[in-house]
Amino acid sequence: MRRKEVGDHPIPSGNSAAALGLLRLGALTGERRYREAAEGVFALFAKPATEHPDAFAHLLQALDLAVARIREVALVAPPATADGEAVAAAVADLAAVVRATYRPHLVLAAGPEGAEQPPLLAGRTLLDGLPAAYVCENFACQLPVASPEELAALL
Repeated sequence: MRRKEVGDHPIPSGNSAAALGLLRLGALTGERRYREAAEGVFALFAKPATEHPDAFAHLLQALDLAVARIREVALVAPPATADGEAVAAAVADLAAVVRATYRPHLVLAAGPEGAEQPPLLAGRTLLDGLPAAYVCENFACQLPVASPEELAALL
């Protein structure tokens, strides 16, 4: 039987990785059940994490995300070709702006206009036929922008 690590070492524990992933999934979908599952992990490891914080660095990163103001960015592109390359190329410049710096309290979703999954993309449209970026908090978005410079200003 393989040993299950509860603390974070050079490789994050499964519990910590799950908590962080669940929080990000909750931010992308708006579904509270994912956040509640992550909170269950926090409750389970609250005592050992406060006694030995150096052994739970990844879990503390997840806790930081849980208490932070999370911003969502939805990138919408023209409908894809059969191989999906058009979507990737259309949003590459906008995605590069989002990824240009470390943003631990931000989630990013990209897809073609009309996509319903993840829910962060639902109802998002192009801006005058151009790929659009929506910067949101709790699914309430600012007006969309189409240029990398405008997106950088919003972030």
